Amino acid sequence: MSAKLKATTRYLLREQLSYLGVVYLIVLAALIGMPLISAIFNHNLTWQLILNSLSINVGFIFGCFIFILPMLTYDHFKLLIQNGISRKTYWRARLLNIISLSFIGEAIAMAYYFFVTNPIAHRSFSAGFKYEFYGQLYGDFFGAHNLAGNLLMNFIFMWLAFIMLGLCGMAVGSIFSLLTKTVRRIVIIAVPILGLFFLGFLINWLARTSIHFNFEGLAKFLGFLVGFTGDNKVGSLNPLIATGTILIVSVIMAAIAYYFNHKLKIKNA
Repeated sequence: MSAKLKATTRYLLREQLSYLGVVYLIVLAALIGMPLISAIFNHNLTWQLILNSLSINVGFIFGCFIFILPMLTYDHFKLLIQNGISRKTYWRARLLNIISLSFIGEAIAMAYYFFVTNPIAHRSFSAGFKYEFYGQLYGDFFGAHNLAGNLLMNFIFMWLAFIMLGLCGMAVGSIFSLLTKTVRRIVIIAVPILGLFFLGFLINWLARTSIHFNFEGLAKFLGFLVGFTGDNKVGSLNPLIATGTILIVSVIMAAIAYYFNHKLKIKNA
C-alpha cells in the first residue's frame, strides 16, 4: 500500500467514524431520550420502559448510514484531487474505507444485539440467534447446535452485505457527482414520482388485461439468489449462495463506481 493510499484511507476512515458516532448519538437521543422525557412528564417512567428504549436495531441504522454516506462523493474528490491524490487512489481509498467501516459497523451491531438487545428480551445467547436477521433465514444451515460456526458465518455474511450497500451508494454517488445541482434536484424529485406513476400504471394494466403472466420462473430465480433451495422450512436457506450473490453485486457496483469516478472533474461553481 502506497503512502498516499494509506494516508487517504486513514483520513476518510477517521472522519466517517466520527460521523457514525454522531449518528448513533442522534438516534439514541431520538429513540431513547424522547420516550423517556415523555414518560417523565406523564409520571409513568419505569425501569422496563428504560430497558425497552435501549432495544434499537443498530444494524439497520448502520445499513442506512453505510449506503448514504458513500453517496457524498464530490466534496472529498475536490479536496483530495487538489492535494495531489489521483482518481485511482481516491477510488481505492474509498473501497478500503467501506470495507473497514463495514467491519467495525457489523462488530458494533452484533455486539449490541447479543449483549444489550438480547438480554433485555430475556433470551439466551443461542435463542437470540434465531431472532437475528441472519438466524431467521439461514440459522439451520450449519446445524442448529453449531453456534460458533453460525455466528462466524453471520458476521461474515452481514459484513459483506454492508460492503455491498456501501458500494451501491458509492456507485450512485459517483454518477450523481457528474450531474449539475439543478439536474440532481430534478432527478431526486422526478425519479420517485415517475417510478410510482409507472408502478401504478403497471398494476392497473395487469389488473385490466386478459393476458396472464407467469412469474414462477422469475420468483424461482430470485429465490435462488437469496439461497432458497426448495425446502420450505424456515431457516433452511443456503447462505453460501446468497453470499455469492452479494459478492457479484459488489463487484458490479465497484466497477460502476470506478468507471464514473474516473470521469469526475473539478467544477467551477
